[in-house]
Amino acid sequence: MRLIDRTAQTNRWRYRPTAEKLLLAVLAILVSLMSRSPLVEAAILALMTGLTLVGARVPKAVFLSASIVPLGFILTGLFAQILVLDFTGPLPRLSLAGPEVIASAGFLLLRGTAALSALLFLALTTPLNRIIALLERLGLNAHIADIALLMFRMVWLLLDCLESGERALKNRLGHSTYRGLIRSHGLLLAALLPRVLSRARRMENGLAARGYEGRLTFLGAEDTAKPAPLLAITAAFAGLLAVGFAA
Repeated sequence: MRLIDRTAQTNRWRYRPTAEKLLLAVLAILVSLMSRSPLVEAAILALMTGLTLVGARVPKAVFLSASIVPLGFILTGLFAQILVLDFTGPLPRLSLAGPEVIASAGFLLLRGTAALSALLFLALTTPLNRIIALLERLGLNAHIADIALLMFRMVWLLLDCLESGERALKNRLGHSTYRGLIRSHGLLLAALLPRVLSRARRMENGLAARGYEGRLTFLGAEDTAKPAPLLAITAAFAGLLAVGFAA
């Protein structure tokens, strides 16, 4: 999570308008879910991957690291479709499904990876606080936006406490034996929640000391969204959707 947020804060397109990137990702996901053409799915996959790696210059290692877990879920679903367990014989037998099922599973794999590439594009190029700020300008309730940002901060506190505790265990040879590993991690998990709540209380006191009155504001340095790029993105994906329905 930290790697994704760090990349979103430092990539080449970090100053591009959030509205353009959000519209691009959302339309790519919607078109990939509604299209019936493998060519359209492949085009979306190539486009979003190219924009992430070439346009925003996200490192390939970061892109692959962020895609491993969701891609694993997609592949698990693929294997569940193409593998058939037969109980008709004396012993269970594992075999492949028919050609039509394999073709359908392959199309779903292509659709899933296309939608995943759009989601990774948004996550790796746009910080979460800018997305929430945009949604708030579009009408999202301010209290919901503050709760979302607060939960995001709590996750960061949880990871920070977990990493510092893990580092302390390694320095004190808490990983030297298997028994010590289990005991050390049990103590770490038992102390994790009180430490996170203590850090959250200090954060609340710090906000109150600085005149916090219920609104979390962040400085932004992104370009202003213009109507022409937004219309061009919408028209391009509308054309892809038309091709997908016509195929």
